[in-house]
Amino acid sequence: MPNLNLKSMLEHIEEIAMATLLAFMTLLTFTQVVLRYVFNSGWVWSLEVTTYAFAALVLVGMSYGVRTNSHIAVDLITKRLPPVSRQIAAIVAVALCLTYCGMMLYGSAIFVERLATLGNDARDIPVAKWTLTLVMPIGFTLLSIRFLMVGWNIVFGANNAEKNKENGKHS
Repeated sequence: MPNLNLKSMLEHIEEIAMATLLAFMTLLTFTQVVLRYVFNSGWVWSLEVTTYAFAALVLVGMSYGVRTNSHIAVDLITKRLPPVSRQIAAIVAVALCLTYCGMMLYGSAIFVERLATLGNDARDIPVAKWTLTLVMPIGFTLLSIRFLMVGWNIVFGANNAEKNKENGKHS
């Protein structure tokens, strides 16, 4: 049961983060347009803030896309495979995705650490740049968790569904 609560909490955090970031970006961009074209003014920092918010939205959105199965899947070949081969292909795909996540997590952690060592601030925002890029390892950690969940479901969920079908039970 604790896993269900943790999973539910993770899902809510993803959704709240994405909705908040999208609303924030929309309001900031709208305000900037009004300031620029109506009052001939504007905020110098708004483009940089919107850029970092968009990057965070994409990184959290990747995890959400895996959870909701919203990514584009090319299954022309795998659909024609027998169930066992299809499962093996899915496990290989998840393993490749986890390898990618691991490399990106490692690289982004080094990137953030080096930015922290340099101590630079963002260009137009008086905030340490490493704090703004910390979303990279967080995003790839979330994505890795989602791929681990997908892999778990492929290995254990598919087997349970097949066993239930054999026994006449519905999953």
